[in-house]
Amino acid sequence: MSSADIWKTRARRRLTFSRHFLLGPAITLILILTLIFFHQKYLIVKAVACTMVEGSCPEAIISLLDQERGHSFLHLNYKELKTDVLSTGLVDGIEFQTVLPGKLVVRVQPPALVYFVKTAVSEVTPSLSFLESTTSAAPSGELAVFVATTAGKTFQLLSTGELNVVDAQSNYYLIGRTIPSKEYLTKTFNWLYMLSFSSLKPEALYFFGDMIIAKQEDGPNLIMNFVDDPKQTILALQRLDQVVTINKPTVIDFRFSHPILK
Repeated sequence: MSSADIWKTRARRRLTFSRHFLLGPAITLILILTLIFFHQKYLIVKAVACTMVEGSCPEAIISLLDQERGHSFLHLNYKELKTDVLSTGLVDGIEFQTVLPGKLVVRVQPPALVYFVKTAVSEVTPSLSFLESTTSAAPSGELAVFVATTAGKTFQLLSTGELNVVDAQSNYYLIGRTIPSKEYLTKTFNWLYMLSFSSLKPEALYFFGDMIIAKQEDGPNLIMNFVDDPKQTILALQRLDQVVTINKPTVIDFRFSHPILK
């Protein structure tokens, strides 16, 4: 073999080696870029969809879930996220589903026991004539007019005193200048809970400051003191309502040590 042939053979070997040497890193780089592209396009949380049976997903839950936007599905701590959501007390269960590209679907279960309440918030609250008259009409009539002409929202009331806006109807009304405190709302829930297990089945309930006014279909308005013990008050009212059968009054005011009948 001549020296020229030897040189050509060596040159071909160097070229082949160079191609093989560069091919490996090139393939690796392509794979890395492909994985990055796939990760950015499919594995980054770009949208969160939250649904709840018989109602909309609570705003507090949506806000909590939205914090996961921009994070990778590979790094999501579903166990920790579930704990955070359930600790709000707004839901009783939660399920996650990953829908590529980039969508986190969340299904939550509502609490086992909730009540719907409607607010009637105004700087000017109703003046009830029965407070100043011995023969006034039932206050539920005046309150019905007030709530019908005052803007308000319907909320889902939880045992913790939390409120969640819902699209629903309710005959339970919270009347005042502002949304009540969490403590007030927690006791409101307790009143509703006790009433639901009593023989009293009011058509409408009005929570107005320290008064609870219950409108009955075929009976007098029942007025209770909000700060009293619900169980004892309702038990006493049930007994009194059964005893007063002749010449039934329009109002039974049970806020005092001796009930007032009007």
